Order: sequence, then structure tokens, then C-alpha cells
Amino acid sequence: MADEKGKCPECKPGAPAWMCTFADLMSLLLCFFVLLLSFAVMDQQTFKRVAGSMKDAFGVQRQKPVEDIKQGSEMISANFKTVPLQVQIDVAKHFQEEVAGGDMETEFDPYGLILRIKGNVAFESGRAELREEFLPLLDKIGRLAQRAELMVEVSGHTDDVPLRPDQDTFSSNWSLSSARAVAAVEYLVEKFQLPPARLAAVGYAYGQPIASNSSAEGRARNRRVEFKIKPGAAQFVLDGLEVERGPIHSDQ
Repeated sequence: MADEKGKCPECKPGAPAWMCTFADLMSLLLCFFVLLLSFAVMDQQTFKRVAGSMKDAFGVQRQKPVEDIKQGSEMISANFKTVPLQVQIDVAKHFQEEVAGGDMETEFDPYGLILRIKGNVAFESGRAELREEFLPLLDKIGRLAQRAELMVEVSGHTDDVPLRPDQDTFSSNWSLSSARAVAAVEYLVEKFQLPPARLAAVGYAYGQPIASNSSAEGRARNRRVEFKIKPGAAQFVLDGLEVERGPIHSDQ
């Protein structure tokens, strides 16, 4: 009878239920003190950088100083200058044989259409007289400029090999390139009666190479005559729209 009263009650296996709640509380307290410690020793610059990153991440609006409002003299351009589409079609059609044969190259730049003729096609070496083989091609250019009222700038180009005054007609590549451009312009004026105001002759010598002068192939490419075709007048693209000129104010 005494043995039965002194026996301990049987304990259930596992920790008691209150132990889980106590462990959670201790973990939260530990995390709280760790956070307090970390904030206490945080560098001020690091804190500002982190705070700024969070501000940008959450889309906080940033203020930027507004300077002077940009003003324009013309809202809409009433005209533009470009090579007409029909001229481009005519060039592709009438110069197809020369381009395919390698005697001519075509290229666009911001100022117009360039027709690039090989130097040996247009002139003899060191000479400025037009070759007979060059005249049919020059006639096509003249008819094109006459029909479409275009401006044509003719430029002569050479390689960097100096001329020999004792053997060549010209004293330098400058005089040679200029004379070649002038010869082509004079031909266009005499045969097609193009107004001088729509023509220009320029000699660049070896100042604008399109290939390296260190090889024979490169020097051959640099010896050339170029016809830069530009529109003679601006093409109007707006009809019946009055363009307001003057500064644009913010209160309009």
C-alpha cells in the first residue's frame, strides 16, 4: 500500500506544451537584441546609402531642378532638301551597266547622292582631258541634272604619289584634281547649258581618300571623280499650313 502511494505518475514523452512558446519568445528576444546591436554600430554613410536605395526601389519621387525651357524658332519645317525619289530611280536604271561593270559606285551621304567614277575611266594618267569613253557617262549625268533641275558638285581626287614636274603637265596633285573637276563642269555647261549657279568644281587632291594609299589597289580607288547630286531647291511638303515663327513659350 505504501509503495503504491510513493510511485511517481508516468510522464508523457516529449517536451511540455509551454516549452515551444517559451522557445519562440527567446528566439524573438535574441533577434531583437541583435537588431539593436546592429543599428547601434551602423556607419552613417552606409545607412544613408541603404536608405536611398530603398527609397528609389519603392518609387519615391525625386526632385530635379528645372532649368530654362528650351525654345525653338520653328515648330514645323515647311520644306526639306533631299534627292527626289524619281532621280534615285533614274540613277539605278540608267547607270546600272556602269555600276555592274565596276566603273562607277553610288553612295548616299547627308548632303546628297554621290556618283563616284574611277579615275582611269575619266582621264588619262596625269592628264585633265576628258576621255572619249567617259563622255557617254557624262552625258547621262548632264541630262539627269538638266531634267530634274539638280545641283551638281564635281570633285577631283588623286592618290598621294607626288607628280614629277619634268614629266607631268601639272605641278602638283592639287592642280591636277582641280583641272579635272573644271573640265567636267565646262563640258556640262557647254553641252547642256546648265546654269553656273547649279554647278561647282572642287579639287581635293589626296585630302579625302576612301582607301589606303599604301597599296596599288587603294591608290587606284582614290584616283576618282565624284559627282555629288543635290536638289536645286527645297521641296515643299506642307500645303495650306501656316508656320508660326518665333520663340515657343511655355504658356502657349
